[in-house]
Amino acid sequence: MGAKGTILVVEDDPGIRDTIAELLESEGYRVVPARHGGEALELLATLRPDVMVLDLVMPVMDGGQLLARLRADAALGALPVVLMTGAATWGRKPLPRADHLLPKPFELDDLLTAVRRLATRRG
Repeated sequence: MGAKGTILVVEDDPGIRDTIAELLESEGYRVVPARHGGEALELLATLRPDVMVLDLVMPVMDGGQLLARLRADAALGALPVVLMTGAATWGRKPLPRADHLLPKPFELDDLLTAVRRLATRRG
């Protein structure tokens, strides 16, 4: 387990989170789930994933807020992030910088391709 690396999946919708986890686990990744950015930030105090799959719109701390905190942190700033969003725009702000943007709805193969590419680059 975890031979390919660890993926932090941050998604508030349990159905989407579970589907992503099942897909990545079937490919040999270790998956750590989080329900929102605040929970992910707590996990990142001790966890060093290879890639984060991050939803943009969530309660408590959204993906944009979490991504801004990551990019400002010396230890976490280079963490590869796949940002998932159904929003064409994010209020009046530009979408946060991520390593890969995945518009919702998306094909699972597209997610898997992005994770593979980023996990390989990280390792």
